Amino acid sequence: MQRHDFFFLPPTTPESGTAREPSPSPTRRSSRTGVYEPKPSSVVMREQFHKLLVALTALIVLLLALDAFWNSSPSPLGSGITAAALEEGLRTCAATATRRRDWDRVFLEGGKPPSNNRPNGNPRHAVLSALNGSSTPLLIQHATLWDGLGNRLQNTDIALAHGIIVRIGTGLTPGDVVNAANAHANKIAKSLRGPKAHYISAQDVEVVDVQGRVVSPGLVDMHSHSGVNPSPGFWGDDDGNESAGDPTSPYLRIQDAINPQDKAIELIASGGVTTSLILPGSAALMGGEGFAIKNFKSTSNSTNHLALNSGMSLNGEDGKLWRWMKMACGENPKRFFGSEQGKFPGSRMGNAWAMRAQLEKARSTLRAQILYESLVALMRRDIRLQVHCYQTNDIDMMIRNKHEFDFPIIAFHHATEAYMLADKLATENISVALFSDFSLFKREGYKHSVRAPQVLASAGVKVAFKSDHPVFNAQHLIYEAQRAAHYGFDEDLAFAAVTSVPAERIGAGWRIGSLQEGFDADVVVWDRPPLQQGAHPLRVIIDGYTTLKHPIVTSQPPTPLPRTPAVSPLLDYPQTQLPAYTVSNISGIYTQENQILKGFITVENGIVTCIGLKCSPKGYLFNLNGGVVIPGLIGASIPLGLEEISVEESTSDGEAGTQDALDGFVYAKDGLRVGGGGKLLEYAWKSGVLTGVVAGKGAGFAQGVSVAFRTAAERYSDAVLKSDVAFHITIGNDAKEGYAKSIASQFAHLRKLLSTTPASPDSPFTDVLAGKIPLVVTTHDPNDISKLITLVSTTAPKVRLVLYGATGAYLVADELAKAGVPVILQTPRCQQQSWELRWCKPYGTTRPSVYEILKGAGVKVGFTANSWPDQVRSLLFEAGWGTVGEGIGDGKVDAEDAVGVVTWRLADAFGLEETGLGRVLVGKRASFIGLDGGPVGFGYNIQVVGDGTFVTTQPIQA
Repeated sequence: MQRHDFFFLPPTTPESGTAREPSPSPTRRSSRTGVYEPKPSSVVMREQFHKLLVALTALIVLLLALDAFWNSSPSPLGSGITAAALEEGLRTCAATATRRRDWDRVFLEGGKPPSNNRPNGNPRHAVLSALNGSSTPLLIQHATLWDGLGNRLQNTDIALAHGIIVRIGTGLTPGDVVNAANAHANKIAKSLRGPKAHYISAQDVEVVDVQGRVVSPGLVDMHSHSGVNPSPGFWGDDDGNESAGDPTSPYLRIQDAINPQDKAIELIASGGVTTSLILPGSAALMGGEGFAIKNFKSTSNSTNHLALNSGMSLNGEDGKLWRWMKMACGENPKRFFGSEQGKFPGSRMGNAWAMRAQLEKARSTLRAQILYESLVALMRRDIRLQVHCYQTNDIDMMIRNKHEFDFPIIAFHHATEAYMLADKLATENISVALFSDFSLFKREGYKHSVRAPQVLASAGVKVAFKSDHPVFNAQHLIYEAQRAAHYGFDEDLAFAAVTSVPAERIGAGWRIGSLQEGFDADVVVWDRPPLQQGAHPLRVIIDGYTTLKHPIVTSQPPTPLPRTPAVSPLLDYPQTQLPAYTVSNISGIYTQENQILKGFITVENGIVTCIGLKCSPKGYLFNLNGGVVIPGLIGASIPLGLEEISVEESTSDGEAGTQDALDGFVYAKDGLRVGGGGKLLEYAWKSGVLTGVVAGKGAGFAQGVSVAFRTAAERYSDAVLKSDVAFHITIGNDAKEGYAKSIASQFAHLRKLLSTTPASPDSPFTDVLAGKIPLVVTTHDPNDISKLITLVSTTAPKVRLVLYGATGAYLVADELAKAGVPVILQTPRCQQQSWELRWCKPYGTTRPSVYEILKGAGVKVGFTANSWPDQVRSLLFEAGWGTVGEGIGDGKVDAEDAVGVVTWRLADAFGLEETGLGRVLVGKRASFIGLDGGPVGFGYNIQVVGDGTFVTTQPIQA
């Protein structure tokens, strides 16, 4: 049957296929012939009489109903109840209104103790003392105190005892700590619930002179999945989502799934994150209740003793016993239930209806029923709701639900488009928990802006940063604040976004997230200012217990150099083709390894014609005003030009099969697309990644031949720099597929490929065996790395082996150095996200680092961004972070190393020497960026880009 928007066409006859005209007279279908025949007159008269009788009856009923309506009078008691019952009902309504006002007041105040005085001190400390013994009283002297509220105090002392901050001042002595600690012990001993008084003496106090280093409150992560997505990742431990349930399951509790033995908990603490809000995943519209923990594992191995609320009284004297809830909007629920399971909901309309239906059931009962108790608690302001929403339409829908069903929303999480509704969110007093930079993983994230925090904060919205661990490693939560500050967010607000703001928004701002007397003793001593490149804790203290302890050495990391003035002049048109141009007044030109020059760079027809102090300016002249120049960065094995949005297949080249790759049918140059305003390529070149080296996408054994190309190119004819760069394969769990279902069979296939002439004359493996192009192998396990070195060296010694990923490479560094095999680390800040990645050596916990081990052994090392393609614009940050010396050693920054790992070392690994890529050399094509200082560290911005004849000034990241 045909349908047109709001009506149906008349049915068609089988014979004509056209609309049937109405019969001129009543007919009936013959059971004998199957055709329509006229009805007898007696049948027609009987049918007309029946119709008249039905119409008359309906008219009488209607008249009676109208008479009853117009002539009725109201009952004296209105509702049909007694006056006493009515009066009791009114009293109940008044009491409910009073309770509602109390709910609102407590909610807005964050649930602090009624007297603003914690009668039992830190109740968690009492619990932990019974398990682990009392914490050691601590006096931190000569600190630069960042209190998390925007205040910075020089030469300040902080005294910790009994799990709280007992004193902050200057010139404090152990005796001052004793007096403050024992006064506190007397106070809590008077409480009916207080622990037995524990008095200290001056000999008990540990004194730590931090020599001016920054001391801050512990960081607070208000969106994490540690404990339910443990490290290393196993299917048997993956409990973040209830995949077999309903799309609305608010009654589930994440605390019932948390594994307190997750190694990530201690690792996260080592990054200074002392409190984490663990939330269910975002597959369901209502995923269940969250659970706030302190990242300090007790000897009990009990989830209860991780709880932020552990030890708190039920009567409220220790503060409100908050609960937390997670809801989700948009793509995730409709994909998980609709697209993947064929269930309802499968659209945003379905999402909204399912959520409203569940809320309506809760509102209509408002009593404790097992299925709706959590939602009733939400409406009674006992739960602080966190909502996963990205797009403006989803955020707007949730705000409509908020008003329709009268429940509060604390924060929208991820919320990439929230900056477009900044004023509305400020009016609603709803915060936003963001990534500083994460966008192109799905459509919902596409309109993300690194300027969003400024827009939101300017409108009065409180901004927090979170990890979504293990999406990003919560150990490095401070990295989110660092990047936001780099892109222009106020430094104090950026630091507050990982301390006081999330603490306040989870309802604990009166005890954590700030350094104040009486607050929990959650304290971090940093090796350098927290927003500086490479910052990492020297000490982490949770509830007074030291969980990370490195020596406080006398020498400190150097202070970053100040920024130089902006380039002048600026181009009138942001992207210009210039036949000749010169960059002058350069304080450092990192041309290649072991060579840093000064002066000028002159470019003619896209080729560098002069470098140094004696160059004569040619063409358009740019004054860098003392800035530095480095080669254009190389983005290795990031799907630049082959993908735009990760989960949107229509924006991708697609995945090719192993056999096609081996037969010579998979060349990345054939799938490459440039220009068209794509964000991923724009992210790359505007952050200095001027060259991409990419292979085809594929989850199997072989990915085909990579291509080197210009990320700023607008046309394919201007893009390709080297068409056939390297052949790429994978060894390990990710390569298990039809062609090679086991790691053993992967090695067997590789052995055969290395020892025999390819069956197909077009196979690119012919060039691999001849040493014309490198063989790049993605693998992580050190056992597999050793096997690869032996196999290649004994079977095909001409093959130029390159390792990619290489998480466990540091364990066989001597073998790699002896064989001359370069390594490309897929960031040194790795995570133990799978069994093969369990070899990850966490950054910042012990010296030496992975990079230092490999470099010390003589291995040539390059870096690339992590597995999320849009992180390409943080490549220079990763290079700086991975090569910077840590404060537990000499703390020095090796700027040349940082430049080299993302330029000339990658060029050498891929055999790009003849192109001049990764270097700034006379006679080679221009590919460089000029910065206003650095080049390592946050806060330095690109002032000029020279890419052949293509030039731009001050490219702005959106």
